[in-house]
Amino acid sequence: MFVVGGALAWLIMIFASTPTWVSGLATQLTFLTASLAIMKLLNRSWSEFGFKIRCLGLLRASIISLVSSSALALPALLLPKLSHTKAPAELTENLLVLATLSLLASPICEEVFFRGLLQGYLLLKGHRRLSIAVPALLFSAVHAISFSSSCFMALLIILLGALILSLIAGYFRAMKGSLLHPIAVHFWFNFTGFIIYLTSPHHI
Repeated sequence: MFVVGGALAWLIMIFASTPTWVSGLATQLTFLTASLAIMKLLNRSWSEFGFKIRCLGLLRASIISLVSSSALALPALLLPKLSHTKAPAELTENLLVLATLSLLASPICEEVFFRGLLQGYLLLKGHRRLSIAVPALLFSAVHAISFSSSCFMALLIILLGALILSLIAGYFRAMKGSLLHPIAVHFWFNFTGFIIYLTSPHHI
């Protein structure tokens, strides 16, 4: 699915001469649609993949996410050059596009794959610990590719953040059984990163 999403984004960007954000959105939608298609093929209940409304613990998940992401953001605040990651200008200059991708598309589409399909399948097989660890490692690996052009320390912080985000999201997915918690965790981590970007000297 990573290969298909990346290939689709590359083809759209090359042959359709579209902005980078369009290929980014196409990648996210590939995660979403492919995940839903595979879930359907597995012929299991949607609720087994986290599609259920369960709000208990949502506030706790959000608070833990905000505290964790804020702690991880401290190095970027103290050393501003760490908050500078190389990204296409059309993304960083258009705050509405950046906010839509990072705060809406990314939390929903990625969590449907990592915590919905992948973790859901491992949970169905009875592998609770693996269901948290495997998606977390894959999630971090995807971010290593996306931010590979960043400086070493910035990349290290991004990968650590992605891993911690994923472990928290995976824990709440395993405990609560709903995708609402991982999506909230992902949203608050990205929200913190968005605020760090807005306050960084590279943006101001």
